[in-house]
Amino acid sequence: MAVGIDYDRSAESWDAAAGTVYEPLGRLLLESSPIDLARRLVLDAGSGTGALAHAAREQGARVVALDRSVAMLRGSRGAPLTAVAGDVLDLPFGDHGFDAVTAGFVINQVRPADGLAELARITRPGGAVLASTWASRPPDPVKRVMEELLLTSGWTRPDWYVSMKSTLEPISGDPDRLAAAARGAGLTEVRATLVQADLRIDDPAAVVAYRLALPHIAEWFSGLDDARRQALIDRGVRAVRPLLDTWRPAVVLLSGLA
Repeated sequence: MAVGIDYDRSAESWDAAAGTVYEPLGRLLLESSPIDLARRLVLDAGSGTGALAHAAREQGARVVALDRSVAMLRGSRGAPLTAVAGDVLDLPFGDHGFDAVTAGFVINQVRPADGLAELARITRPGGAVLASTWASRPPDPVKRVMEELLLTSGWTRPDWYVSMKSTLEPISGDPDRLAAAARGAGLTEVRATLVQADLRIDDPAAVVAYRLALPHIAEWFSGLDDARRQALIDRGVRAVRPLLDTWRPAVVLLSGLA
């Protein structure tokens, strides 16, 4: 099972807006690796515009970026990445071909056991599988106030988003259940840790831009006229500003050995 997220529609704004949050979270995931990634061949599955892939390359890894959305891969900034279009549930690689696999905020979009099993399949014995997901708890105050604002402005939650939250997040967002899925996929020395990440972001406009670039919001937001878009941004900035000093979004960092 995978939810039908159309990232092509948000690719244009994704790198500049969502990168504000996903770049530091990518570096945080790499810090959890049980092996040194320097000079290793690493697949970044669900790479998007390459925030995690670029961070791995900065650590000396040889990186292949994979994403289902060609538009997202083309939207990557910085030095070009070796890129492949493909699905995380049906990776176009043979068994045990990579020293490590990373998956930043991808396992929460598929049945975790299936996604982790496919990542484990292409990882050499003793290699590392690293994945991050959004934690179910504690709740994120920035997400809460932005969703309240959006709902009062006419946005509705897409069906795929409702499905993801109700069927996938109870597993992907729970460290214990995600760790159990990883062990069931054949990984060993599994660690799943809940971290409240200090992103050190003090610009409320950047945080609002990140929220509005997310695929369950971006298409609706792009359909507004200029005046309504700006009014929503201004209201979002006012709502988010007082939250940033203590904003620590909760994520689950998973690591294991194949």
